[in-house]
This record gives sequence, C-alpha cells and structure tokens, in this order.
Amino acid sequence: EARVVDPAISTYHSFANGIVQDYGLRIGVERDSVMLGTAQSWQLAHSVVEAYDGEWEHFTAAKSTLVKAVLDMAGECAEHLVTPGTVRDELRRHIDHVVAQPYVAGSTRAATQKVQELLDKLRTRVTVTELAERYAAAKLARRQLDFGDLVSLAARIARDIPEAGRMEREKYRVVLLDEFQDTSHAQMVLFSRLFADGRSVTAVGDPHQSIYGFRGASAGQLATFRTAFPRVTGEGRAPSEVAHLSVAWRNSTSILEAANTVSAPLNVPAPWLRNTTVQQVPGLVARPGAPLGEVTLGRFLTDAPVGGADAAEEAGSPAGPAAPSTLSEAEAVTQEVLRQRRRSFETDDAGNPLRPTMAVLCRGRKQFEPIRRELERAGVPVQVVGLGGLLRTPEIVDLLATLRVLGDPDRSDSMLRLLAGARWRLGPADLMALGDWSRQLARTREAMFRRGDAAGEELDDDQSRDAVVAPDLAEAGSLVEAVDHLPPAGWVSSSGRTLSDPARRRLDALRRELRALRSFVGDDLGSMIGEVERTILLDIEVAAKPGVSIHEARRNLDAFTEAVAGFVSTAERVDLPAFLAWLEAADQEEDGLPVAQLEASRDAVQLLTVHASKGLEWDVVFVPGLNEGSFPSGKDSRWSSGDSSIPWPLRGDAAELPHWDWEQQDQKEWLASEKDFTEEARAHAEREERRLAYVAFTRAKHALVCTSSAWGGGRSKPSAPSAYLNDLVTLAEAGAAGYTLPHWLQGEHQGDTNPANARPERASWPFDPLGPRRGSMERAAQAVLEQAAAPTLEVDVDGGRWGREVRLALARQARERERLPLTLPSHISASTLVELREDPEAVMQQLRRPLPRRPGTAARKGTAFHAWIEEFYGSGGMLDLGEYPGGADAYVDETLGLKDMAAIFERSEWALREPAAIEAPIETKIGSIVVRGRIDAVFRDSDGGWDLIDWKTGRPPSPDRRAAKAVQLAVYRLAWSRLKEVPLDTVRAAFFYVADNLVVRPHDLADAAELEAIIAAADTAAGS
Repeated sequence: EARVVDPAISTYHSFANGIVQDYGLRIGVERDSVMLGTAQSWQLAHSVVEAYDGEWEHFTAAKSTLVKAVLDMAGECAEHLVTPGTVRDELRRHIDHVVAQPYVAGSTRAATQKVQELLDKLRTRVTVTELAERYAAAKLARRQLDFGDLVSLAARIARDIPEAGRMEREKYRVVLLDEFQDTSHAQMVLFSRLFADGRSVTAVGDPHQSIYGFRGASAGQLATFRTAFPRVTGEGRAPSEVAHLSVAWRNSTSILEAANTVSAPLNVPAPWLRNTTVQQVPGLVARPGAPLGEVTLGRFLTDAPVGGADAAEEAGSPAGPAAPSTLSEAEAVTQEVLRQRRRSFETDDAGNPLRPTMAVLCRGRKQFEPIRRELERAGVPVQVVGLGGLLRTPEIVDLLATLRVLGDPDRSDSMLRLLAGARWRLGPADLMALGDWSRQLARTREAMFRRGDAAGEELDDDQSRDAVVAPDLAEAGSLVEAVDHLPPAGWVSSSGRTLSDPARRRLDALRRELRALRSFVGDDLGSMIGEVERTILLDIEVAAKPGVSIHEARRNLDAFTEAVAGFVSTAERVDLPAFLAWLEAADQEEDGLPVAQLEASRDAVQLLTVHASKGLEWDVVFVPGLNEGSFPSGKDSRWSSGDSSIPWPLRGDAAELPHWDWEQQDQKEWLASEKDFTEEARAHAEREERRLAYVAFTRAKHALVCTSSAWGGGRSKPSAPSAYLNDLVTLAEAGAAGYTLPHWLQGEHQGDTNPANARPERASWPFDPLGPRRGSMERAAQAVLEQAAAPTLEVDVDGGRWGREVRLALARQARERERLPLTLPSHISASTLVELREDPEAVMQQLRRPLPRRPGTAARKGTAFHAWIEEFYGSGGMLDLGEYPGGADAYVDETLGLKDMAAIFERSEWALREPAAIEAPIETKIGSIVVRGRIDAVFRDSDGGWDLIDWKTGRPPSPDRRAAKAVQLAVYRLAWSRLKEVPLDTVRAAFFYVADNLVVRPHDLADAAELEAIIAAADTAAGS
C-alpha cells in the first residue's frame, strides 16, 4: 500500500540544498558546511580583494566594483558548471593568440590603442578569475557555501552519483518544475540527470518572461526541455510534448493586446541561432468575460518639473490639466494616479468599493526620485520597494549621512549634506570658513607628521596623537574633523573668513550630538541606528507629515530597519563600516539586491523596478521612461565588455547566444570580428529588453499607463519614444479598443534645447524646510504655545462635536455588527469541529471576532514531540532527542519532559510498528462544510484494516469531555474510509497519551450523520 504524503514543495535552491545535505559527503562536502548569506558572501569576497597581492594595473574601477565582479564571476561559473581556472585558461589562450598576431598580416605596424584597450579588458578578466579562485579557496577553508555552490554541487551529485538519482526517483514519482524559463544550465543538468527517465515531469513557464539572463537564466530552457526530458514511446524516445496555456486569467483584453504586440518579434529566430529551432509561443488570449480595460499612452516635454523643487512648489497642485508641452512626465503620472485612486475595480465581502492597487514600474532606479517627489507633493502615499531605491529617499539619505560621518572621518561629503541640510542650515559663507579651518587642521597635522611630532599644540584631544594624515590631505582636509575640533573664538582664516555666531552655536550643538552618538557605535547595529534616528529627530520629522498615518510615514524607515536586520542575520562582521560598505555595493547594483516578499498594497502606490515586479500584479500599472536609450536601454551585455562575464562559448547555453569568432589572422580582423559580435550582442540585449517590457505590461489587470519624455536630466539631445511605445501608439491610431492618447507631445514642440538646461534650477540657500508655509506654520505654532500656557481649558460637558461624532461612529459600528450575518466558514479544522461539539456559541463568537490564542507550554511540547516522532520514524528510531537537527531551542527546556516521553514511546508498541503514513493530511465534506486535518500516524492491521493514532502529550480528559474529544477521531476515521474507499468499520482510531503510556480507544465514534448534526446545531446557534 503506498504511503500517503503531502507533495514536497520547494524553491529550486532549497531543493538543491537538500540534495547537497543528503549526498554531499559522497563528493567531499561536509554536512556542517555553513551557508553564506548575501552580506556574508560580499564580506568574504571583499576580504579576498583586500588581501590580493597580484597585478592591479589593468583594473581601474572602484574596489566595490571589483568585489561585485568577483561574486558575479563565481556565480556564473557555478551556474554553467565551469571552474574559474577553466575560464582563466581560456582567456589566457585568447590573449596569447592575439598578442602573437601582427596588427595587419604581412605588416610590422604596431598594435593600435583599441587593441591594447580590449586586451587590457581581457587581462582584467584574468585577474577576476584569479580572485574568484581565491574566493572559492577561502570558502573551502572555512567550510562555507554560497547559493551558487548549492546548484553546482547538486548538479555534480546528480551527474556523478547514480545512487542519488535512483533514490530521488524512488522518492518522487511526479515532478512539476514551475517558472522553468528562469532556470540555469546547472539546474537543467540537476533535474535532467535526476528525473529524465521518461517519468511524469512537467515544466511550466513562459519564454517571453525570461528576464534573469544576468543571473544565469536562459530563454531557451523551455525549448531545451523537450530533448533533455524525452518521453518514452513504443519506438524509443521522442521529444516531450508541448501544451500551450494561452488563456491569461489576470489581464484585460486591451492590456493583452499590448503584451502580444511587444512580444511578437520574439517569435522570429535571431540571426545568430545556429541549428536551433525557436519555440513559437502563441499570443495570450483573454479569459471568458474579461473586461476591455484601458491602455493610456502619453509623451511629455520633460521627465520632471523644470526649475527644481522650488518651481514645483510654486506650481501648486498637479491635479489640474496642462498641455504636454508644459507638463512633465512625473506630473502626468501623478495626475493619472489621482484619477485612478477615485476608481474601484473590486469590492470587499460587504460590497464596499476597494481602492485599486497601483505600481510604477521603472527600468532603472534613477527614475524613482522625480516620481516619488511628485506623488508625495500631491499627498499620495508611496512605497519605494528595494534597498537601492530606498537609499535615495530623503529620510534615509539623512540617516545614512549621519552614519557615514560616524563611521568614516573622511566623509566630508556626508558632513556637508548635514551642514547644508534643513536641520543645521549653514550658509555658504560659514561653509567656506569651515572648509578653511579643515585645511588648516590638515596642514598642521601634515607638518607634525613630517617632524615626527604627534603631540599637537592646537589639538588638545587625546585621539589626535594617533592620527596620521597623508600629505595630499592638506589640500582637502576633513569637515568631520573640523566639526569635532572647532576653531577657537576669534579665529580668522588666511582668506579672511570666520564663523558667524549662529553658525558656531549650531556647529557646537552638532559636535556634541555626534560625540554622544559615537558612544553607541560599539553597540549592536540595530540599536545604534535606532539611537541615531531618534537623536537627529527623524522619528518626529516623519510623524509630523500632514495627512499621513504614522505607519505610512515610517514606511521607509521601517524598511531600512528590516534591511539592517537582514544584514545582521547574514553577515560575519556586523560593525558600522562593514554595513556601510555593503550598502554601497547594494546602491551600485542597478537591479538591486533581492527584494523581500512583496504584496500589492491598496494603501500606497508602489515604486519599483520591472525586474522586482516579476510574479506580482496590480489593478493599475504605470511604465514611465519608455524612451530609446532608456527602455530599451540600448546597452549590450557582451562578455568582452565589463569585468565579470565568462566567455560565452563556455556557457551551457552557448548555442542560444551570439558568437565571437576571435581566432583571426591578425589584430585588425580581430577588432572587426569583435565589432560584428557587438552588433549581434546589442540585438540580443534588445530581445532581453523586449521580454522585460512584456513582463511590465502583463503586471496590469485593468489599466496600463505607458509614458515617455523628450528630455530627461541634463541630456543635450532629445530622446525618441521607445519602439515599444510606438507599437502601442500605432494600435491607438488604428482605433484599437481601450487605447487613448490624451497627451502626446508633437516633435515640433519639443525644441532643440533641454528646458532643464535653458532654465537654471532655483533654490534658496540655506534651505528653508518650510518655504512659503513658514508664516502660517509659525502663527500656528504660536497659537499652540499660547493655548498650552493657558491656566484652564473650557470643555463642553458632553465632549462637544468630537464626542457626538464618536458616539455616532460607535452606534453605526454596533448596527453593522448586528446586521452582519454569522455563518460557519466554508472549511474548518477537525479541532474546530471538536470545539463546536463542546461549546458552539464560544466558537461562533471567536469566528465573529478572531483573537489570537495565547501560546502555552502544552502547545510547545506537542509541536516538539511531533517533530521528534517524524524524525524517529524517518531515521529508523536511531535519532537521539538532543540530536534533532536545528532543535536546540525546541529541546533545551527539560521541564517539558520530552526525554521522558521519548523513552516511554520507545518502549511502547508503536515504536516497533512501521507506519503506513505520518502526518497524513485529510479533507472531507461533512454537511456543507469541508473539514481538514492531519492524522499523526496510520498503521495497517494484520487483518487488512487501518488503525489511526493521534499522539497526545497532555493528560487524558475528564469523563465528561471524552465524547467531545472523540469527535476528532471520528472525523479522521470518516475521512480515511472515504479516501481509501473502505467500509467505515474497517478503520479504527485511538489516542495515545504518551506521558501516561495510555491508549484510549473510543468504541462509539460518530458516523457521518452524527457529525453532520454537530454542524447543523452550530448553524442553528449562529442564526439564533
């Protein structure tokens, strides 16, 4: 009889981890190897780069860029099952071949600068491979693994250990591989070596949604699946069958038309595909009864309001109409957001309209800020998703500036941000004077260093004795040091500048504040950052935002706190410098660090990149920045550029990629072949961008808004609309249903000069955070002070208008509660049915107003014992209670008596029997309700019957409660008999009270009719 088990559901990396845990010893991987998190991997790679003593002359980028290149190289090698040494040898062979060739065959002409530049890029790549080898060696020495190692090791096990494949095939008869278009070559090897034996394997995916090529995924995986997982026929093996799931159950019809239009060219084979058949993907089809939806298109003069923040403030509300020749893209998006927020596409259970979910999907994070600023100015709550975008929000910028000043005395840029910001507001004259003082301090220290005299006369701080200042610092100095050691009263610089009295008072306050905060730098990171937030009054600033709840106001600060917690939980070094270095890497990563689980919000407009939106959906989606050069980006990702890609011929999906025929007869032909390769690589990158646009469009359920702007940032030339946007405009002009063009800037109105360059940005300095609101704000503050100083306040006896409103609201709430029908949910647990048998009224009240149950020792004991039971049967009874993996917290409390219960169990009859099922899930319909549960253990009797056992770690119930408790066994018995299609009387059931070594086997268990009577009685009680 087959055991009844739940389907095993896991991510691809989690499955690979299980393979490595189970079979890793066979290839030399210890079971106690430590899994590195993102922050830990970055720190280890950073330490490898710091310790590198090889050749550096070919590498000109920042150190953080080199660290990223090392991690990328290591990750690519793992995903394509090659070693960094193999990549290094291939690169050296390439370099040696080119160096040995003349520039022109038959000529003595020397190599050109372009040849040298390209060779230097390849030499840089060799350095990166060497560092990747050292990174791998460092992990091996520390017995550590990263996520890339998991997949490559699992694939190696599947390929080289036949026993592993046999055991996994025995474990899983049916395999479903979801989102297969996002898998890598290593994952293909892993699953094909384990399960490609003709069994039931199904891969589900959409090749048009393959957008993670930079992480090793390949758009051709689904096509490759057919031959990697052949089906068994009477004549042998044949490619697996394909079924097209073309009905889109999310999108409106007009949105599907946009998605099909942008993805249509992907069905045309790329010219570099050799002997490869492109899998034709039919267009998406709307579900029956799908609404028309709407697609709104627009083109505007600029991406942001011209003239800076002051000009935007003067412009007033963005809700009014304006011509596309004056309206910015960010303002237009905000107008449409305000319009869409007044709509409703769905209702709640009571029929009340729900606010639509909305998202703005950007190609890059640099698009976030102008849109975020305009939305907040219009009073629209905004959630910036992803750490990279989060670091650019105003409150986080101020918090980071303070942290950088505390962690690095050379961060004059961050100190300048604080000094010139809204809180300290130093003017230009005082800032220049402070700069003079910082340079004077640097020159003084340089002179002391040259004299070998570390005891300065001007600097009486003990810490100055340990300082060593490089000579080139004398020209720049440090504003951080200058604030910490302010000049004496009456000081005048050699340029004749001095600090004003207000500036000196503010600087002295800032100095005292920073010195106090430095005392927290040694504390745990989360506490220290919380103290910084409170000290610089950020918590008060965000709480004071008008018209915004405290939860919304703190959204960015809370998200940053979560990022801090994530770093602390995965990093080896958790000090402030390590955290700041990690944030710098996250900020430079355009696609961002992995985004935590995200859900669509009705409370805020969510602002995120298209890559981060994969798998999500919103009622309304905005896709701004659809310009040529932006989306599509116009960049190529060929392996010969950058610092971290492995040569494409070494990739597992090389047949899907453009090919660089680099073995030429001379260097000139070599350069020409690389140019041809670049053109194909750009075409390949454009296909990747087209898939990204397809993903962006298909996130929308009811409305899609696509926009473009002629001018953005400081560009000197206008941008043309994206080809993707032009395709949709063609549909609109042809009269496609649901398409509108309310704003479209004509070419003659865009001009030849960037308006942002023609009109200088205007801003007052020192910055006045209140701006034109200062007068009214100061009057309001004065009124509050006067009222607070009043000796008494006259209060209406009945609370006045507010009291009446509260009473009305409470009365309305009471009436709604009375009208609210109370019924049982469509499904309940077996334990809930037990409670209905005991006290149906209490259960119905709990359903009316659910309250969390207080956790107790009994629940903890039961959970721990059930986990031990699973391990006991799973390991043949050889597992010690104290050896349960990860169970330290669960079993350290000896007062639970778990070891005694384990000893009792091991002497019981159940320890000697082999269960047919453990934790078997059941679901059966009783009356109109579906009852679900989980049977602890199922045994097969010698006469062919079934015995269902429920482990109990508590005491047996009193006689008057036994009948109610037996309802649980009655449900299990009924469900099992239906599941196995056997007579009810062939199924027995019992409780085993472990602590008492007592088996309680009720002999009068309820049948289906009696259980239905319990449901009916509960329904009657609800209606009364």
